Amino acid sequence: MVVLVPELTFLTGLSDLQKNSRTVKEVMWEMTQSPRQHYMRLTSLLQQIRDSPEASQELERWGLHLDTDICRTQGHILPSERINLRHRSFFPEEDLSWHREVTKEVSISAISVNSWLLVYPRRLQPLAKDLLAAVRSTCGAMGMQVGEPTVQELRDERVESYVKSIRSGLGSQEKVQLLMCITPRNRDDVYGAIKKLCCVHAPVPSQVINAQSLMGHPGKIRSVVQKVLLQINCKLGGQLWGVDIPL
Repeated sequence: MVVLVPELTFLTGLSDLQKNSRTVKEVMWEMTQSPRQHYMRLTSLLQQIRDSPEASQELERWGLHLDTDICRTQGHILPSERINLRHRSFFPEEDLSWHREVTKEVSISAISVNSWLLVYPRRLQPLAKDLLAAVRSTCGAMGMQVGEPTVQELRDERVESYVKSIRSGLGSQEKVQLLMCITPRNRDDVYGAIKKLCCVHAPVPSQVINAQSLMGHPGKIRSVVQKVLLQINCKLGGQLWGVDIPL
């Protein structure tokens, strides 16, 4: 058993065995506590320390005294910021989320994708077709124009196959705006090789999509594609939204 100090640790991810919806929801609930919930937890901890003879004796030995309530101060609630898109502005909901608006409205500036490369293993061809269909049906609402890609199917899923195919695809076209790769699962070796090639050896904006994130009902694929298009627009120099910053 490895004992870690909670205040000095940060959760960076879950293993594949833990990635079920219930676990993720529980983790998110722990991470997004309201101020009131934080207060209740702290006061409960202080109460437990006070009611524990061992803890009280230890603090007394150190010459420490803990109040049973935490320090209170006057707070200030900032007004909501207006989010600006190209044709309209709005105030976000209480949870400060505006994903729905940016996927259904035209961004401040949207980059057209006319020359791009799509690489995937042959067995994922049906998934790639669903991905392209979702791209065609969702890009217009965001103000993006996405043309047909140059498609390269891989015979296997080895790292070398991805690298060789990408090198070939980038070398055969004069100007490639974007490389998109579909990987069969979360593989750090494939992801690392693709990013190293596209960031160091043949610089080009790249987007790697885990096939597992696309599997499921059509609504799930559509949601993933919307987020991917937002990322692509940013990577190509587009601007999704803005806020008013007065002098």
